Amino acid sequence: MAELKTFVFTDISGSVRLKDEMSGRSVTERDMAFINSILTPHRQRIEADLESYGGRVVSTAGDGHFLVFEHTVGAAQWAVAVQKSHQDNPIDTPKGEHVEVRMSMHVGVPQIDPGDRDNFVGKTVDYAARLNDYATGGQILVSRSVMAILDDVGLEDVRLHLHGRKGLKGIGSVEIHELLYDDHGPRPMRNQPKTNAERQWTVVPTQGFERSTSGGSVGVAGQTALKRVGNYELEQVIGSGGMGDVYKAHHTQFGRVRAVKVIKSQYVGAGHEDVVRRFYNEIKAVGRLEHKNIVVAIDSSAPADKVHYLVMEFIEGVSLDEMVTRHGPLPVPEASEIIRQAARGLQYIHKHEMVHRDIKPSNLMVTLVDADQISGDSTVADADDGERAVVKILDLGLALLADDNHDRLTRLDHKAMGTGMYMPPEQWRTTSVDIRADVYSLGCTLYHLLAGNPPFFDSDLRPEKAHEKSAVPPIRNAMQPLPRKLWDVLQKMLAKRPEDRYATPAEVAAALAPFAEGHQLASLVRGLEGDQTVSNALTPTKPNGHSKAETWRSRPWFNSDRFRPDRRIIFTKLLPLLLLAGVALGAVLLIQHSQREAARAAEASRVARQRQMEQSARDAVSSYAKTAAKTVAAELDKRFAVLNAEVKDPELIRMVRSLNSLPDDEKLRADPAKVEQRKLLLDELQVWITKLPHKHGAKLKIVESWFVQDIYGTQIARTPEDDSSFLKPYWYRDYFHGNLKDRDKTSEDERLATKPIENEHLSSVYYSTATKRLKVAFSVPIRDDGVDETGQPAGEAGKVIGVLALSINLNDFDVIDPEQAAGSDVVLIDLRNDWVNGENHGLILHHPRLDKGELARVEGDLMKTIDAADPLKSPEFDGAKHFLIGYADPLKRDKNSDQKYWGAFEPIRYEMRTSESDDADTERFGWVVLVQKPMPDDASPVSVLPPAAPAAPAPATAQ
Repeated sequence: MAELKTFVFTDISGSVRLKDEMSGRSVTERDMAFINSILTPHRQRIEADLESYGGRVVSTAGDGHFLVFEHTVGAAQWAVAVQKSHQDNPIDTPKGEHVEVRMSMHVGVPQIDPGDRDNFVGKTVDYAARLNDYATGGQILVSRSVMAILDDVGLEDVRLHLHGRKGLKGIGSVEIHELLYDDHGPRPMRNQPKTNAERQWTVVPTQGFERSTSGGSVGVAGQTALKRVGNYELEQVIGSGGMGDVYKAHHTQFGRVRAVKVIKSQYVGAGHEDVVRRFYNEIKAVGRLEHKNIVVAIDSSAPADKVHYLVMEFIEGVSLDEMVTRHGPLPVPEASEIIRQAARGLQYIHKHEMVHRDIKPSNLMVTLVDADQISGDSTVADADDGERAVVKILDLGLALLADDNHDRLTRLDHKAMGTGMYMPPEQWRTTSVDIRADVYSLGCTLYHLLAGNPPFFDSDLRPEKAHEKSAVPPIRNAMQPLPRKLWDVLQKMLAKRPEDRYATPAEVAAALAPFAEGHQLASLVRGLEGDQTVSNALTPTKPNGHSKAETWRSRPWFNSDRFRPDRRIIFTKLLPLLLLAGVALGAVLLIQHSQREAARAAEASRVARQRQMEQSARDAVSSYAKTAAKTVAAELDKRFAVLNAEVKDPELIRMVRSLNSLPDDEKLRADPAKVEQRKLLLDELQVWITKLPHKHGAKLKIVESWFVQDIYGTQIARTPEDDSSFLKPYWYRDYFHGNLKDRDKTSEDERLATKPIENEHLSSVYYSTATKRLKVAFSVPIRDDGVDETGQPAGEAGKVIGVLALSINLNDFDVIDPEQAAGSDVVLIDLRNDWVNGENHGLILHHPRLDKGELARVEGDLMKTIDAADPLKSPEFDGAKHFLIGYADPLKRDKNSDQKYWGAFEPIRYEMRTSESDDADTERFGWVVLVQKPMPDDASPVSVLPPAAPAAPAPATAQ
């Protein structure tokens, strides 16, 4: 039986160096000293409470430990406990430093080692081990699967930080997260994986740590795909959540189509008995519910079965998120009717003392039902007499009883766009909520239907803070003017305090009923399902009144007996034929006229809808482009602020000034005392710079390297250390001289003429000789303070004596929260000239789909359009005035795809400090943010891409 396991790898950071520091006359003596003074006390911490956390040591290799845990939460708690034990009671090294441990963690289904049942092998184990190759001292790196579980649980005093993507040997490119357990903030990872030789792991006997499986266990055996449960043949997966998969299925005897939710096997094995018990308690609670506005539970497995499932009615319809995506904001009557019906369903749930807790557009569906099949609605009747549009509440099968304080089995992903954007403030703090939480979520959904986006989707705050603190933003993109009283209803649904909201969903339904009068929801749904255009679906139609006059068919208007027999044939046979032909011709002409009018109306409605969609997209992406530009600017300013603070450190100034007086030349090399003095200064400077990542790691989460250059452009310190660049001349680099182009490093004349920067500088993109990656550098001048360590005059105050810089890799500048982006791509572009592969511009610095080390540019009409707008010159540039419509992604992966985008771009403006002054001026230095959103398949551009100017030279650079 395949069961989920959590694997942890631990190592002592810098163990090889520590062994060399041990006292002893031989390698053996030093190894024994290391074991006695460092490794043994470390292993005692590992094993102290291991069993209580559900873990055991599988194998060891030197100072490395490979462990397995039954549960991810226990593994995380154990890892944090071990790291804190090293903080609270540190193990000292011979040099007086503290031992640091690095850890990695991954959860998955492993393979049992055929040669040893106590050991594990396979890709899951490799994943955890390779993850550890990037870890540094004090760090706990975790995989995305571990992050998802811990994020759901929400461990106290533990946070998660995304470092980005890295390549794991044999695994591929993966997300790496860090488990943060103290106030230090994120620690820097290794830039390249640790390249130790393969270790020889020694399997440790289980020593009583194995979990008893007496009594058997339940679950899905092995990895075989399910084909049938009970009387239901499973067809295909139509949905998947954290703990269950939903299949479309049919009854083997009756052929009726159903939806079947199956609990995943890893959650029903030994140790998960509480999950199974709660599952059946909840099934029992919802099984008695039957209401037209909820998806009804029909059948289920039994607790003794090996597979646990719930059978529900299968709904053919349109979910609200899909409806808004395809149609845009909805008219007031249709939006009000949808939420009114959903409120009636929630009221029924409330009567049975249950709370849904996950109301959102994707959990509400509208389906068409024959009017004869459902009971009438006494509040508002659908305008269509043949079919009724019925709203169904989904995902009720795992809802909570109102007095149940446990989490629901299908856990909520608070940070996902699908839940966090619709969740009330109190639900971020506790699972114990009442029906008023559903009222709030229903209000967020109504806002989404009317505005095209949920409230606070473009807020600078995180969702939980926006919902707690921010006023509900006005709806500017509604399809029609919003009645004031409807806005009042919406405000009450979205009140911050539960006691200020409607007390029950029934009150919501009653409040919305007047606004739902005359809705055409059935027509809208038919339009979305393809029976007619969406625009036609919302064209108002009123039935004509019945005529009280008799028709010509109701009475005789001639008497055939009055005519002669020869004429009677004309009147009795030919005349009716002629009359019928005339009527038919008139009918054809009338139909053709009606069709032309309908086509014109449909086209006008389609254009109006397209314009509405376009305006909504224009407002959304333009607003977010401004937000993204401010976010990037703030990140730039933070880096320069840190550098400007550090260059004022008297110790740094003293070391750089002293090293400048000891250049590495023949004269120096002839003096052993000066050689030793220079070496000591370099070592001291290296210690100084090594502290910077730890000192600023929490504030600057993305830094590839820090380095110092002397007055001559020689790199005299770097962290992480790299022998390929240390003490190498880089006077020709743009980050040293600030001329936005690397100089000819073979020219002696240029070397002698090159001076270090006088102001802070953001370099052009360059190819790093150390990391073999494309990078940009932030650099600031180091100025002499004019005094030595004793306070006596020394040097020349204000003179530039060197450069302090930090660098980042292209596509690592991922400072935009994907959650805030709400499905849009954020692309960072350099409009300045670069010389990476010949003189060019438009280099893509960041794109969510840009691979590490990949070189890509914005080209063609899109680049010409951005150049023509010249966003770097105008201090009042507004991206909304240069809205982009119908262009292809500049990083087009699928050459056969015809996906088009809406987009808006904004220049990066940030505060640049000049000369020796701390005063800052706003600069637009050559970067722009492009925010782009995929256009729906049915969205044809109403406008066109703004006309591009004739091909022009690359824009002037700005510093």
